[in-house]
Parts: sequence; structure tokens; C-alpha cells
Amino acid sequence: MSLTILNVAHRKSEPNSFVYIREKGFGPEAYLFVHFLLPAVVVIDGVEHLTNANACILYPPEQKQEYRHYNGLFLNDFIIFKTDDTNFAARFGLPENEIFYVSNGDKISNLVSDIAYTITDKTIDRSEQTPYFIIKLFETLSTIRIENNPKLKRAHEIKKRFIAMRDEVRSNPKGWTVDKMAKRVWLTRSRFAVLYMEFFKVSPRADLINIKITHAKTLLESTDMPVTEVSEVCGYTNVGHFIRIFNKHVKCTPLQYRKNFTANA
Repeated sequence: MSLTILNVAHRKSEPNSFVYIREKGFGPEAYLFVHFLLPAVVVIDGVEHLTNANACILYPPEQKQEYRHYNGLFLNDFIIFKTDDTNFAARFGLPENEIFYVSNGDKISNLVSDIAYTITDKTIDRSEQTPYFIIKLFETLSTIRIENNPKLKRAHEIKKRFIAMRDEVRSNPKGWTVDKMAKRVWLTRSRFAVLYMEFFKVSPRADLINIKITHAKTLLESTDMPVTEVSEVCGYTNVGHFIRIFNKHVKCTPLQYRKNFTANA
């Protein structure tokens, strides 16, 4: 997962009558996190919401962003960052484009201050620290978020389990089956398949094949591992079956893929 800061501000005040509207956010992969230190008016899907202090909102990529002052005062922390993780918010059990509250606003504000320091201190390159502080911020948000809806909380927790399981499969697909994936998240296969499609917009069987083929392509590109060994590492005990599946999805055999990749490198 890549993480890049585009902009950050700590305890930033705005002049009277401050209004912020951005129709399409900051583009693909770009999130905006805002922590309102004072009451503010946030507009979501055309509906105005008056927040209390310590309200937060996480806008996903290309989502309209709209909020403004309340009684002429506006004070906020914000971070604009990019990530290639399409499940970033769900990974921490946080909602997108929805107001939520935290029990300790100072803790969030201090973490935003740490992030701001890593990109504004020009004496030392601290770019490697930035992803650590972003992860720490969102882990903290997940911990101190005030949850008013137990049903939603459970849904978020279930999706976090699915994401963690999927990460595990991606890192080492050998030995995984749809049944094993379902057991890992403590669900029946039928219920697991329904939720998997809901969460990731693909069936678990199709996704498992895609994960194995992607892993095989990486091995073919980066190693001299024989095709028989690539097949085994990717979870196929029958190399002929592996070659047929690979050819069906990539439109060439594993050896042809390696040859084409090497020629174009």
C-alpha cells in the first residue's frame, strides 16, 4: 500500500464567512480527512449537518466536498493524501463521506501535527516516516471513534476481517480455497460468497484465481523459477491445469509471458 501526502494543515483557522466546495475532490486515489475543532456546517448529498466540535469526515476519491463556518468561526486539521488501497477506510473500520466523532480531539490534532512536521521540516528528509504517522492516525481514529450504531460497527468489523484475510491470500496464495477463506472469517461458504461480492465486487472464486495469476506473473517477471515451481507456489498441484488457467486469463503460456516480459524489459 502506497501513501503520499499532498497537503496537510494543523489547527488552521479561516476568515469569517469561510465556505469550502470542491465538486470532484482531488482526483483518483486522493482522500481528504478533516477534523473540525469547532462546530461547522457540513453538506452531504445536499443535506446540511451542524456538527459539534471534534467531528471528523473522510472524503473518498472524487467525492464532492462541502463544508463551511458556523457563526463566523472555523478551525480545522486536514490531510490530503493519496493511496492505491481501494479499501483504505474499511481497513480501519471508518466510514466514508459520513460525519463521525472522536472521544479525544487533542490526540487527533497532535497526530496531524506530527504529519505536518514530517513534510515541513526541510533539515532532514522524513518522507519515510510519513506513512507510519498516517497509519498511526487512522489506527487511533478507529480506536477512539464514538460508535453510535452497533449494527454499523459490526459491519465494519466484518469487512476488516475480510480485508485482512484477503491480504493474507495475496501475500501467499498457496493452499487457499474458497472454503478455507470462508472459514478464516468464521462464515458459511454461501454467506461468505454474498459478502465477498458485496465488499469487493467480484466472486471469491474469480478473485482467488486472479490473485494466483497475478502472483504467478510477478514470479515469472522477477525470478528464474521453473514453471512447475511457480505453479506449486501459486497453489496449483497440477502444472498442466495451471498452464491452462494462465493461458485462459493472460492469453499466453507462462513461458511465453516470461519471454515477452524479458524482451520488453
